[in-house]
Amino acid sequence: MWKYAKGAAVIVVAVTIGAAAAVFFKVNGNQSDVQDPQLPQEGAESSQTPGIVKITPLGSHAGEFCSQDRALLFEDPTGVLILWDPGFTVDETDSRLADVHAIVLSHVHGDHIGSAKPNTQNPGTCAAPGLVSAAPNTSTAAIAAAKNSAVVAGGEMPQFLARKIQNIRNTATPGCPSAGLNNEMIVPRTTPCIGTLQPGGSRTIKMTGATTGVKIAIVPATHTNGVGSNLIEAPGIPPGLSGYVGPPSGAILKFTNGLTVYLSGDTGFFSDMATIIRGFYHANLAVINMGDTFTLGPDEAAFAAKFLIKPRTVIPSHSLESSTTGGVISGLRMARFRDELDHSRVRLVVPLSGIIREFNGRGECINCP
Repeated sequence: MWKYAKGAAVIVVAVTIGAAAAVFFKVNGNQSDVQDPQLPQEGAESSQTPGIVKITPLGSHAGEFCSQDRALLFEDPTGVLILWDPGFTVDETDSRLADVHAIVLSHVHGDHIGSAKPNTQNPGTCAAPGLVSAAPNTSTAAIAAAKNSAVVAGGEMPQFLARKIQNIRNTATPGCPSAGLNNEMIVPRTTPCIGTLQPGGSRTIKMTGATTGVKIAIVPATHTNGVGSNLIEAPGIPPGLSGYVGPPSGAILKFTNGLTVYLSGDTGFFSDMATIIRGFYHANLAVINMGDTFTLGPDEAAFAAKFLIKPRTVIPSHSLESSTTGGVISGLRMARFRDELDHSRVRLVVPLSGIIREFNGRGECINCP
């Protein structure tokens, strides 16, 4: 009888310690919650190299999350710099960009490829930023040409961008090298290049002298992918139609410290969010569009985060509104997204332009208030 009681006491203590260890505090409200037992846990997490990944939103207005903000700059602990969807808020002259080793593009809609660029003479408002045309070459092509970046994209987007970069540099744009089992490419480069990827494939971007690099994979997205007529060379297309360059994409970025980021691009629901993005890639940070009408809305985006992808942290994107005022949530969609995530197991980090956020390999922001 005593042995049974002793064993039971040990069990109770073990369960109590386990429950205590499973409690964490959310960034956006300090509510305690219990860690989801189904949260993606990759066995290699603990064996990754140390360090943090820095993520810098490059929006239209410093310290805010605005209607046209799409661009994010990722810096791996090894120094690899990856720009996601330049859009309307960054161009090749932007002082926030130093090196850009790779640009990853979701699709060719103007607000992602950059058919317009910031109007420095008239910056406009957070709700309606000032813009000037970047046609016919796009901000993505101009940044790649200026920074000798690899452009990684799916469908027929790489061929389309190769031509744009060629028009700027007056020389053909080569394909990116891919050496060894992991399709490695060494950076920095002396010329831009085009890195074609289709779903199921991956490339690795590695700094000179580094032993590991950042893995980039393409995943599906449910959206359209038409090129605006102002970006298409003669003979052009019939009025009212858009050019087509294959399907749109999301992306997976796996960093050397173990952080695995899912970038949704513009998408609606699809079941592979659970089976591929969570089940195979084990994404522990998700950047999710939530602007509604053209993409997931705030309710749908919150559902995808909580029940399909299940990352530790989510960063919203594509809000189509002035989402913050003075860095505090004020937009209707952003507030709804926050409320839908409240008391869930997913932490919210708002992408305030120019505010660098630091993430460990577990998908946790370590410098968020």
